[in-house]
Amino acid sequence: MNIDWIDFLKSNNATFTDNSEILFSEDNPINSNSITAIAHLSIISISGKDASQFLQGQLSCNINKLTDSTSFFTAFSNAKGRTISSLLVLKQAENYILILPEELIEKVINKLRMYILRSEVKIKNITDELAIIGVTTNQDLLPIQPETNFSINNSSEITIKFPSKDNRFLIVSPVSQAKALWTQLTQNNNLTICNSTSWRYQDISAGIPWLTEATSEQYIPQMLNIDKLGGISFNKGCFTGQEIIARTHYLGKAKRALFLAECNSTALLDNDIQIIKDNNEQSTGKVLSLQSNGQTIRLLIVMPTADSELKNLIFNNSNQDKINLIDFQ
Repeated sequence: MNIDWIDFLKSNNATFTDNSEILFSEDNPINSNSITAIAHLSIISISGKDASQFLQGQLSCNINKLTDSTSFFTAFSNAKGRTISSLLVLKQAENYILILPEELIEKVINKLRMYILRSEVKIKNITDELAIIGVTTNQDLLPIQPETNFSINNSSEITIKFPSKDNRFLIVSPVSQAKALWTQLTQNNNLTICNSTSWRYQDISAGIPWLTEATSEQYIPQMLNIDKLGGISFNKGCFTGQEIIARTHYLGKAKRALFLAECNSTALLDNDIQIIKDNNEQSTGKVLSLQSNGQTIRLLIVMPTADSELKNLIFNNSNQDKINLIDFQ
């Protein structure tokens, strides 16, 4: 993160944890008019005259369909079709911006560089040059608020509409503008300042499958619902992992998918916990991500579609907490 942005947030009572969370002293609950600063996402710039062709050969979306007002939530996969990282890609003039989990940025940069060969492409981590803010609001508070999921207002600051039952926007901005926007929204418009965990909770609720080092290269994109999010093109031509991803699509063999679950638990949970059927020790699902909101925990789980109607799912922990599958929010 940019040091000036960090100092500004600290002056607004923010503290920073080792796992890229930003916590504020108020610890306000999630609500439909709130703001947070985000450190668990990072930004890569892809530039050069071959940038478009290069990304077309690596990402699962059709780069040629990008415009200045659209973005894709897509996948960068290995040769076996396993997703190295989910990411958001958007276009700025002749350059491209990738937004992805902070813990995967070095891995993704190194993997992408393996495919540059003789292409005129420059890859740069620009996270420290910008600020990332999450805004949830049912008011018209931003200069231009995109209306459809993953549409963008692409100007000096980038505003991206994220899926949600509320209007939710990810804003990527130069630090000076981010400071001004933060002050305006918190002081003049009275948006509630929330911890960055609130944005994680909202992403999980909306079915946004951000990966971690532990889950990287474990799932094909269809298991993460990236096809349902519009991030896979099956007719654009070859890209890394395309053979397996396309074969899965055309043969209808994606037997696992991403589901949203909810539970109430006082136990300490982590992504390694297994989901089992009641009275059956065999695992039926894996936790992709989880985040608590008070006593409520929401999880994204990858599980067989055949088990999606089950009513007796539990954790294999000492409490055997019951899990309920719910609709994306």
